[in-house]
Amino acid sequence: MANKSRPKKAKAPYRKYVGGIGYVTTAYGKFQTSDDEYEDEGNKYYHSDQEETYIDGTEDRPSSNSSDSEKGLDPKFLYVCKEWYIMYLPILYSSPYLNSKNFNKFMVTMDINKKTPALGDKSIKLNELVLKLDLSTIVQSGRNSFVSKLLRRCNKSLTEFIAPQTSFGYAPLISLKSCHNLQRLDLSLVSETVDLDKLFQAIIGFEHLKELFFPRCSINCDLILLSQNNGNIWPRNVKYLKLSGSVTNDFIMNCDFPRSLQKLELAYCPLLNELSIYKILSQIGDNLETLIFQYPMPSLQANSLDFMFKYTGSRLKTVQIVVDYCSKWLFQDEDTIIPCLETIYLQCSGSLGQAFKIHPDDLTVAIMENRIPCLKNLYVSCKLGWDMNSDDVEDLLNVLEDQGGHMYITY
Repeated sequence: MANKSRPKKAKAPYRKYVGGIGYVTTAYGKFQTSDDEYEDEGNKYYHSDQEETYIDGTEDRPSSNSSDSEKGLDPKFLYVCKEWYIMYLPILYSSPYLNSKNFNKFMVTMDINKKTPALGDKSIKLNELVLKLDLSTIVQSGRNSFVSKLLRRCNKSLTEFIAPQTSFGYAPLISLKSCHNLQRLDLSLVSETVDLDKLFQAIIGFEHLKELFFPRCSINCDLILLSQNNGNIWPRNVKYLKLSGSVTNDFIMNCDFPRSLQKLELAYCPLLNELSIYKILSQIGDNLETLIFQYPMPSLQANSLDFMFKYTGSRLKTVQIVVDYCSKWLFQDEDTIIPCLETIYLQCSGSLGQAFKIHPDDLTVAIMENRIPCLKNLYVSCKLGWDMNSDDVEDLLNVLEDQGGHMYITY
């Protein structure tokens, strides 16, 4: 006989995944929420705190390009049939999703002696299927020995490599030399010091390299390497270069940048002054389509970038400027015309004295005098201190709209 005085057993809420919303708390298989819910013609609507979302009652998890692609492809499809296995395996291993939990297992799988079952006419090693290695989520597991071993195993097919957030020392740099098919090399997340001499020696002969991102911290490059190669130490076909770290003025003055560069980004180069900036722009400014300056650049003065447009050519379409290093004269030079410039990002650190360095009228006059005839997108940081309800901003909006442009506020 049941004891009626015994308290009823509490049941934990059930978490159910709903398409378009995520996990919803339910109990006994029914929706239970703190918000309002109602039914209309058999369809249920759920009111959340942010927006109203329609639920069609199905329990199947929808395919999401953003979330599913980030977590990698599902290996369960390998079990469908042999034909599907043959087609799906190269797709699965071309860009594996790696993290600290599955990194060691992936290393074991990439053993050079392990081969796939027959793919078509012959067997193929799994490491030859890897095209992209993104180790940006690897922190503690990304030791130099592991990274070096992984580069050696995937060197034949690897086209894109993003280094982990720890170190990239001597052993990985040696292994990097054999990755001749690399098209993108990203070392921007590396937290420990990288030897630039060894880096240049590793990549100097990379014919296919298109994008190169420097590490945040590096050892100064020896000028002896420059003299031995007559200043030509860059891969000849690089199109996107992100300079950062301990690149010195002497190094910039003695090297020749590749004429193939179309996009240049400078992010925290504490040793570079304005002479080095103009030296770079004098070499490659005619070919640049995108020019980006990131804060901070400690060696630049309050007006160091005022004459940057004199060194850029007619191909420049996008520019990001930090107002900490320029003044109103950047747009008030009557002899400077930027014919193809379509997008301007005005950034600001928010430090004292930086607000109002560039006034809306500076851009309004430049547009009216047809010195920026193709400007379509203007992104202005809220830290500039512009009054968006003022007549000056209204005038700028009017001249932008006359040539089909718009202004956006960034935070």
